[in-house]
Amino acid sequence: MNFSHCDHNEKHISLHDCVAERAYFENGRLGFEFNDGFWVLPDHPESNLSKLVRSDFSKVEYSLENGEDYDVTVHIFKKSFWKKTIRIEWTVQELVNKINAGKCKLEFLYQYIDYNSRIVECELIIDKKPYRQECIMKISAPEVSYLWNNLCEDRHW
Repeated sequence: MNFSHCDHNEKHISLHDCVAERAYFENGRLGFEFNDGFWVLPDHPESNLSKLVRSDFSKVEYSLENGEDYDVTVHIFKKSFWKKTIRIEWTVQELVNKINAGKCKLEFLYQYIDYNSRIVECELIIDKKPYRQECIMKISAPEVSYLWNNLCEDRHW
């Protein structure tokens, strides 16, 4: 799909509370697709709106530093039988496969950026108890692309 807007500047876009329903890992890129879009701030050069609004269908694509799966670390936090929280590591391909198979969706919460890397706090949304699982992704990516077509004036914060 072609998009009419592409932005590499994260200061005008937010993924907070946005849910990825499809994902891909190919050609050194990790991408997430959002049926309900992501947030575009009113000071974005492409926005003539005075409010924080959602885009239409959109995606975010991370150009991985070395283009390999080791550029992404995925940690899932689960409760053990003894009610202790344990951390499980998934490969990026496991995460992508589970999202695309409909076993979970990925809700983005917070993103911390430092030079060529970022830590993304998120939650897996699943159909059975506990319904949500904390997830942290560490992504080494010198470039990120935010792609969308239109801003939805009636979908504002």
